[in-house]
Amino acid sequence: MEAEVDQVQGPIEVQCPQCGQQFAVDPEPVKIPVVKAQTYTPVQARQVQVPQHPQPPVRGPVQRGNHAPPPRKVAAADDSGDKWKLIGLAGAGLVLIVGVVWFLNLDPNKKNEPTAQQKEAARLEEEQKARDEAAAAERAKVNEELQKVKDKLASEQKIKAQAEEERQRQEELKANEELEQDLAKHKQIVNYYAENGFSGDRSAAEEFIKVSRASVMELSDLMNDGDTSNDPKDREEADQFIADRVVWHIARNEVLSQWVKDHDRDTKKLVAELLRRHPSRGEDETTPKFDFTKYSGMGSGFWISSDGWMLTNEHVVSDSKVVDLRLQDGQLIEARVVKADESNDLALIKADLKPKVWLAVSKGEKDLPLGRTVFTVGYPDPTVQGVEAKFTDGRISAASGMGDRKDSYQTTVPVQGGNSGGAMVDFATGWVVGVINSKLIISSGANADNVSYAIKSKIVTKFVDSVPEAKDAVLKFPSPVLPKGDERAVIDKATHAAVLILRKRG
Repeated sequence: MEAEVDQVQGPIEVQCPQCGQQFAVDPEPVKIPVVKAQTYTPVQARQVQVPQHPQPPVRGPVQRGNHAPPPRKVAAADDSGDKWKLIGLAGAGLVLIVGVVWFLNLDPNKKNEPTAQQKEAARLEEEQKARDEAAAAERAKVNEELQKVKDKLASEQKIKAQAEEERQRQEELKANEELEQDLAKHKQIVNYYAENGFSGDRSAAEEFIKVSRASVMELSDLMNDGDTSNDPKDREEADQFIADRVVWHIARNEVLSQWVKDHDRDTKKLVAELLRRHPSRGEDETTPKFDFTKYSGMGSGFWISSDGWMLTNEHVVSDSKVVDLRLQDGQLIEARVVKADESNDLALIKADLKPKVWLAVSKGEKDLPLGRTVFTVGYPDPTVQGVEAKFTDGRISAASGMGDRKDSYQTTVPVQGGNSGGAMVDFATGWVVGVINSKLIISSGANADNVSYAIKSKIVTKFVDSVPEAKDAVLKFPSPVLPKGDERAVIDKATHAAVLILRKRG
């Protein structure tokens, strides 16, 4: 704060330097500045100069008559002002010194010490930084592992694709070789019949081969129609049935009937001569290698356990208690029918054999979606096509069977007589998802194109579980799981698990 101190009391007299006239003036009080102490850090001590008292201004002449008043001495300045200035300066200096000492005595750590809020913010920042670094490290690790997996999958897929290409190439080569062999064999047969039966007429020989094969297929249908009363009793009756059907077909074939007429031949004698010997072996071409005459029916089946349990259709075994099984190596063994369920068209068979391959049956808790690829391996028309297992595939076309039956699937898998009882296998997993049991036959007697039916695996599982011994055997030794997507392994397994079932006469 500033304080004012008056130094001169009363008017003072002054004289004009030009005219010499004297004046009386009132002096203004002199203000002595008082320094206010402030805290600051001095760089270095400095000297303070106190300014001289300023001369009081002249306020104008004061006339006191005709003559100027006698000169008057100006009183000497009181030195009390200097005293107060020194006291003020000393106080300011003292305050400054105290401030400097206080500032210098402060703890430097405390001067920069952060607040609690700043500390918490710093801690949270450090934690977030640590989390970000950990997350980045984890992402890098995951990406590295993912890249390894991708590289491995790419390598495996490349190897698999190369193997599949090679397999397809080998299969194409094999198929071409077989086709060439079949064509060569067919040409040999045509030449034989043309030269030894039809006087060199290849067209007539071709037609005779067609009607002969159609007659053999009719024999197969007859033996698989479920009615044993009309089946041939022995090999001789079977041969006679085929010969009679060939004669019947020749009479209705334009090319053959005209040839017989033109050459004045007896049809029955011609057929007997041609069927007596095979073109290349001196045997009947249509004579099967396997003797089916002692069996009244046949179908397919498949192993479901490692100790000889097998599934098939009830209509394959009918009322038989014992059936014959033809194994992959051609061996014939007997097996007993443990249980047959006519309502579900299923049968369980037990053989005293430990198969090397058996199939796993799905529980079928969910229906397969439409379009799912499935296949079967069985023995269609074995009397015509032979006793080697045959593969056919297709898709699920409906989740219900004939008449919207919910216990069956409708599929596009081509089947024929003899496929009954075969496993319907899911291509993607290798699991049995059904059992083939029928095909659609239209009113004219012809087969509908690619319309077949299979009993769903959920029905099959319940049937197997109804026989404790079979259930325990299936659970005790589950079928080994195949690599997913390995179609070749899936087909091979189903093929080796398939068995030809033969129902004995009588």
